[in-house]
Amino acid sequence: MRSTRSRPRSRPSSPRPNACNNRQIEGRSMPWSCDPNQIRILIVDDDPMLRKLLRSTLESLEHTAVLEVDSGEEALERFRDDQPHLVFLDIEMPGELNGIAVLDALRKSEQAVSIIMLTAHSTVQNVQQAAARNVDGFLVKPLNPDRIQKALEHFHKSRCA
Repeated sequence: MRSTRSRPRSRPSSPRPNACNNRQIEGRSMPWSCDPNQIRILIVDDDPMLRKLLRSTLESLEHTAVLEVDSGEEALERFRDDQPHLVFLDIEMPGELNGIAVLDALRKSEQAVSIIMLTAHSTVQNVQQAAARNVDGFLVKPLNPDRIQKALEHFHKSRCA
């Protein structure tokens, strides 16, 4: 039987610690929560249709904090400002910073982040470059909602088991 006595509740100034908050991996802070609704996801791809598919799939899974950018330069800015927990990152993007350059910059940051690489060309070279940089997943385009959901489930299990 539940107690009906009410206690005054104060709102904490920061998220409550749980099994996943404040983990350290390779000396970097892991500030995520196991609550999927609190996971911040950054989509980095120059293809607006792919970003739309990813966003709609993630939002349908109630992952409401979904950010998107279309260039490597914007990705680094959003990463710094919004500190996402998970990044879906296209390997081949136009501009000075392609996906591998962005990946290298993210891996040098103080904040650890899970990264799932996206590519339309699953060449041995692309896979080797991504694997050498310890990516957390690799998805080949065209994507479908089931593969996106499986990648997200893998992220959640690996970080909040």
